[in-house]
Amino acid sequence: QYVDWGIGGHDNSSNNAGDYDETLDISYAWSTVAFGSPGNWSPVGLAAYAFLESPGISTDFRDNDQDGLTDERRDNEAKVFIDSPNKDPFLVDVQQDTTNFRIFYGRSWQPHWDADENANWRPYTDLNKNGVWDNGEPLNDDVGTDGIGPFDEEYRGPDPDGTEGNGHPEQGEPNFGILDKDESDQLGLTGFLIFPVHTPYDLDNDEENWGALSALPAPHGQSLVGVNLANFFSSYLFHMYGRDTYSSRTGQIQETGETERFSMALIFGIDQDDIFRRKRTVQQIYNANYRFAKPPEKPIVKAIAGDHKVTLYWDNRAEFTFDAFYQKFNFEGYRIYRSTEPNFLENKVITDAFGKATFRKPIAQFDLVDGVKGLHPIDVNGALFYLGNDSGLRHSYIDTTVQNGQTYYYAVVAYDQGFSTTTIEGEFLGIPPAETTSIIKVDVNGRVIKTDINTAVVTPRAPAAGFVPPEIDLQSHSGPGTGSININILDADSLKDGHTYRLEFENASPFNDDPNPSYRMVDYSARDTLISLTPIIAENQESPVVDGLSLNISNDSRVVIDRDQTGWKKGNSNFIVQTGFDARFAPAYQSKRINYPADFEIIFKEKGQGDMSFPATPFSQPQPSNVIVRNLTDDQDHAQFIFRDVNGDSLFNADDALFIVLGDSAGKAATNFRDLHVTWSVTLIKDTTIAENQQRPPQPGDVYRIITKKPFRSGEFYEFSVKGPKFDRSKAQSELSKVAVVPNPYVGAASWEPQTNTVGRGERRIYFIHLPRKCTIRIYTLAGRLVRVLHHDSTIDDGQEPWNLVSRDGMDVAYGVYVFHVDAPDIGTTVGKFAIIK
Repeated sequence: QYVDWGIGGHDNSSNNAGDYDETLDISYAWSTVAFGSPGNWSPVGLAAYAFLESPGISTDFRDNDQDGLTDERRDNEAKVFIDSPNKDPFLVDVQQDTTNFRIFYGRSWQPHWDADENANWRPYTDLNKNGVWDNGEPLNDDVGTDGIGPFDEEYRGPDPDGTEGNGHPEQGEPNFGILDKDESDQLGLTGFLIFPVHTPYDLDNDEENWGALSALPAPHGQSLVGVNLANFFSSYLFHMYGRDTYSSRTGQIQETGETERFSMALIFGIDQDDIFRRKRTVQQIYNANYRFAKPPEKPIVKAIAGDHKVTLYWDNRAEFTFDAFYQKFNFEGYRIYRSTEPNFLENKVITDAFGKATFRKPIAQFDLVDGVKGLHPIDVNGALFYLGNDSGLRHSYIDTTVQNGQTYYYAVVAYDQGFSTTTIEGEFLGIPPAETTSIIKVDVNGRVIKTDINTAVVTPRAPAAGFVPPEIDLQSHSGPGTGSININILDADSLKDGHTYRLEFENASPFNDDPNPSYRMVDYSARDTLISLTPIIAENQESPVVDGLSLNISNDSRVVIDRDQTGWKKGNSNFIVQTGFDARFAPAYQSKRINYPADFEIIFKEKGQGDMSFPATPFSQPQPSNVIVRNLTDDQDHAQFIFRDVNGDSLFNADDALFIVLGDSAGKAATNFRDLHVTWSVTLIKDTTIAENQQRPPQPGDVYRIITKKPFRSGEFYEFSVKGPKFDRSKAQSELSKVAVVPNPYVGAASWEPQTNTVGRGERRIYFIHLPRKCTIRIYTLAGRLVRVLHHDSTIDDGQEPWNLVSRDGMDVAYGVYVFHVDAPDIGTTVGKFAIIK
């Protein structure tokens, strides 16, 4: 590349300076004078040319681009999965090359297909762990040879060759082969030469220019200041060989040409930091194949209309979105918007510094517990995006602030973390968070014609007369876990009436003290596992929605003594009781300590009637005592313990300590000092504020109880059954008197009528509510003339029927008082009145 810079304008181009940076493969120039000429304009700034991609050599046994990989190439096919760096043929010195790999790519070496040398191709995410891609699971880079996935506008269906979602990298897919420039051992900037323009080289002498370009020295810190500057920069000599290729058409070996790729960027900036920052940004864009930073995938949302409520629930697909631009999973959270118009304009109330509506205000927001919270530092004209408060993710929301009959528009959007960095001067630079779109299309009359997968249109309504709501019958809880569960009915239509379910737990620790046990949900009636074993990673975790149900699992992850529940069950001793771990004996027992999740009772007996203690040391003998320790959780009447009898009187009293003993797993007795573990200790201390003659030591028959908080353990379960919604005829008959019209009176327009129609006034309507599920509504004037007949035939959860205030003759009705008559077969009839005021 030959460059005649001319920085600062025609009259100022003799005051140029130039330099380069081989790490960024960039050559740049600037003016040594602060103002451009003619016109004395400023700032002058810098200009640069940089390689985004340069030719690569895959046969010289050198790591030309210093990425830790030697002789990588873009035209090979994936054949072998490499599971260890010691088996990676592109690593020469494993220790040094894996270090260089981490420095260059910002991530550690990881298992990969052999032809995906830089290990950035990502297969589909197998959410249900069944080993095959299923519809709805994120494909990531595994989109097939056409390079198009289900969420691209051009998508017409799976690849005919079966490469979509096959778990194997193919040419044509993102981040692999031809479409991944880092799978080439690029030469980068290997030649650089600056000189006064036209001296000694000029563009009109090809032979001279070729001689200069082909013999350029490697970069070594050249610089030139105060001249009309020109320079050469290049990627050094490389060979382009022909290649023998078999032709299926002719059946012969033919020589074909070889292709090398290069790409360059022309960059402008204010100063050197700006130039370098812009180079890194455009390099990111180029590396991502011009796939710019984008929000996560849209969640698939379902909305359920209820009585004065709307229930929303959605999937977790957005959380597995890999951002090709950021090269990481950048999902942060969900926002929920609600509006009474389809464009969500009434939510856009957060303005920038100029008063322009910029951000929408959600009715709810849920974000990851990851420390990414508060206001993102990158502003949009002074407006900052709120990232959340580490609330934890949820996948359902019940809106109870709605009015029956009002149509609401909902959107559940996913948003990412954005990006920010800080300059040496402390200035924030980066990209603000992005959220998914929320599209609801309406026609010119305001009627909805299309919703997106993350939007919904809902009108809450009262159920039909005789509706009996669904119920959950929590039948049993087996296990000592001190957490709790809450079972939420989100979708009554999906409930399986009469089915019995179990929520089962597993704890990987031999002592059941793992703070993150796992759970599964089983439909025992159908003998079907609905949720496979899933770790509990939050203290209040929400399960996926299955069979219309969602579970909130609250797990006590920390094993600690419950101070509110621990104390004397029987007795009135005024000794101070210290429970936990007696530090006096830490040298002997600290290495064997376990905070065991179980409850215990210490029962005081007459001297000599207690259990013999476990030997306190490998060389000591069991000691007689006056106590028995019961393990209430594991149902052991005589649990082992170590008795540290300080005064040697064989009585557990002042200054003595007792350590409860375990074997090498839960419920197992210790057999010797090697497999012994100690858990909670109990120490008795006299209260020095009480006179000696008032001291009351524990007496025979006294019982002290230790209660702990416990995570769920293996074998523990909750069992519950479901009763679906039902229709009760006698209840329907008694509720006929509730049938009514809203609004009553109707005045000109109701709040729920469309506000954004572009043609005419729009539809007017009232609602008959609390109707039986099947009935006929007749509307009369006070004079008895029939105005309209409406037929209501719906499900038991829908007791609402709209009327558009149009008569059976197709005319708008006049103002006045009207009578309605409701006739429900096998249930009864009812009569009422309503008024229309215009």
